[in-house]
Order: sequence, then C-alpha cells, then structure tokens
Amino acid sequence: MGAFLDRFETSYNRLNLFLAGVVAASIASFAVLIPFDLALRRLGWGNLPWLYEGIEYALYMGVFLAAPWVLQQGAHVRVNVVDTALPPAVAARLEWILNGVGAVICGALAYYGVRSTITDYVDEALPDKLLAFPDWWMMAVFSIACLMLVISFLLRMRHSGEPTQADDGAGF
Repeated sequence: MGAFLDRFETSYNRLNLFLAGVVAASIASFAVLIPFDLALRRLGWGNLPWLYEGIEYALYMGVFLAAPWVLQQGAHVRVNVVDTALPPAVAARLEWILNGVGAVICGALAYYGVRSTITDYVDEALPDKLLAFPDWWMMAVFSIACLMLVISFLLRMRHSGEPTQADDGAGF
C-alpha cells in the first residue's frame, strides 16, 4: 500500500506542477496580450474584445487549479505563531488535525460544487458575456480543484510532522 501511495503522490505532484506551469504561462500571456491589445487600439487596427473576459476566466481557473500546488509547497498563507510555541509533537498533532479540517471543508465545497455543476448543466446557464462559456464549466473547475485540495490535505496528513518546503526555506 505504501508503494502505491508513493507512486500516486509522485504522479499527483507532477499533475500539480503541470497545472501550476499552465497557470504561470497564462499569467505571462497577460503581460504580452494586454500591451498588444493597447497597441492595436492606439494604431487604430482594432482590438481584442474577448481579452479581458478571457483573463477573467483564466484568473478564476488559475486561482483554483494552482491552489493544490501552493498547498503542496507550503506557500499558502499560514499563521504559525501557535505551532512554533508548542512542543514539536503537539505542533505536529495540531497540524494533522488542521489538515483534516481542511480536507473536510474542501470536501464539503467539492460536494456543493458538484451539485451546482449539475444544476448549471441542467439549466443550461450561460453568463451574459462576450465569451459565454457555460456556467457548469466554471463550476466543474471549482469542484475538481476542491477535490484536488482534499487530496492535498490528506497527503499533508500523511506527512504530518515532516518539515515542509516552506519550513526549510525552499518554498518558492
């Protein structure tokens, strides 16, 4: 079972790294496309009317899809005033419990996200935008990301008590 979990975790970490790379590339594309759109407007050659809505979608998806990678890196916002004051064994136990709480919360969010995804699919809900992706697509991204966060929290529970990359200074 341990070998299977190790292989699963390795594959899962690769998926997270890939998604983080895609998100980083999308953010880098904003740095190119926004000035390009402004140049097109200044030169009177038109514009990219879909750009700002595309950026909105990309940011929405990017925040959720990169969150498991950020959690894996230990680079999330974390207040560790309490656990530094506690004995290491107690701090490790507290971290294990809090990771369990995070998994439960993300599991509940995934459940409600799936329900909303199904509802939006049945209702054929569409936003009032130029780029009108069906609402269920966005809710599916949310649901998948929350499920990935559940997995990330469970993997953190598996490694509870071990130093994270953020703890040893190698986070970013």
